[in-house]
Amino acid sequence: MNDFPYPKIQSFERLQVSDGLMINSERWRLAHEYHHQRQNVQYQSLFLPGIICGLGVVPIEAPADLPAKFRDGRWIQIQAGIAIDLNGNFIVVPTPLDFRISTSAFDQEIATVYLVLSYVDPSKLKRSNANEVIVETFRVNEKSNSLADNDIEVCRIAIAQETSAIRKPADVFAPSISELDLRYRLQAKLRPQNTIHLACFRADANLAADTQQNFKFLGQALTSLAPSLGMVETIPELNIQSELTTDQILVYHLIYLHGTQVNALNETTQLSLREYVAKGGSILVEIPIQNTKLDDLLAVQSELQSAKAKLHKNLPPQITPRFVDASDPAVQLELQQEIDAIAIEIIAQTDELLNSLKSNLPIEAPLLNFAELARTHPLRSQPFLFSTLPIILEHPIQILIGGGLIITFGSLSSLFGGMITDQEISRENIRVFQELGINILNYATQRYAMSMGMQIKLQDLNDISPSDQRRTTNMLL
Repeated sequence: MNDFPYPKIQSFERLQVSDGLMINSERWRLAHEYHHQRQNVQYQSLFLPGIICGLGVVPIEAPADLPAKFRDGRWIQIQAGIAIDLNGNFIVVPTPLDFRISTSAFDQEIATVYLVLSYVDPSKLKRSNANEVIVETFRVNEKSNSLADNDIEVCRIAIAQETSAIRKPADVFAPSISELDLRYRLQAKLRPQNTIHLACFRADANLAADTQQNFKFLGQALTSLAPSLGMVETIPELNIQSELTTDQILVYHLIYLHGTQVNALNETTQLSLREYVAKGGSILVEIPIQNTKLDDLLAVQSELQSAKAKLHKNLPPQITPRFVDASDPAVQLELQQEIDAIAIEIIAQTDELLNSLKSNLPIEAPLLNFAELARTHPLRSQPFLFSTLPIILEHPIQILIGGGLIITFGSLSSLFGGMITDQEISRENIRVFQELGINILNYATQRYAMSMGMQIKLQDLNDISPSDQRRTTNMLL
């Protein structure tokens, strides 16, 4: 989804009515503007802009009464419909509207034409004073550059130098040159309670592209799995060579950092990340463990825990032939001892991997294992409840949490999008790991919101004059 701002925070002003008040045009305007402003703020606060219904686009023949040079196959018809813009204004197209695309491409380039609607305030139009009723209207534009915040896109078309007549696409999910493209139309919908801003440090091209794609898959899952959350579709890349300041990164709720990049962080960026975490930001560090001893230990631990669960059910475990009597207490004791021994080795291997990175990471709080977190901790319970970490034996993961630092051992981000190439992942497993990823996003967003809510913003101080400051107290004199 796109990043749509909330309305400006300011008080409403309305007309004070009293007996004997004379109503003139200015006071009438003030009374109606108050209701119009409240309506716009309500829709802008609770809904995202987009198309509500209709506004289809159809290629048509040029009107017969036009000169021949305008009958060039570039005519489309916008169907009747309703949309709502960023400011909460309704755009109503009451009847079909014919429109000609005039943009041309040059020098063998392909130009993208955006057909957009925008709201027009009738009070700002020149009109006859004789009209007692004015109609709220709209404007249709074709643009070949970036869209304005208040534009509602109804379609886009790729135009080449030798453009043929505009036509319907043979495949609506893969339109080609001169074909209508409706894939990027936004639908109006309820605004999520939290919109997540995610960034990642720039890595090699393949790693960065895969990471961004995996998180985009996770963002798409939010619509159905956690509609109260939303993710900004654009995931910026931070230059790891730059000396980043806190202000540059504090706009993000969560920053992704691959384990191979940790030691490449310069001193300035390290200090900024430390302050970023202290102010409420979260960092997701993903440390690869494929073909390492920790990878093997986590897989064995999962097998032992599975065998233990089967022993409780009096079913023959599948871990090793020597466990043949499920009811034998000695067998159960031996199994538990092996689980405890493996856990100690996992801690040792985890510490060994962390020791080479600790000096460059903002570790301010003790790192807790996922299983050590309280059952009510957001990472384990919101919005999805996890008693233990999900495991795929070929790709086990381990998670440590300390303050705003989330360290994962294993290819967790790859599991969000099912992108692991050497193994097919079932839909059920993808969904489980997406739910875990959503818990991480939710934790980062909640931590950011609560931490920032307890800080005084410099902009707020600059906007307040001494005469505007207010103090409320319940102290009795």
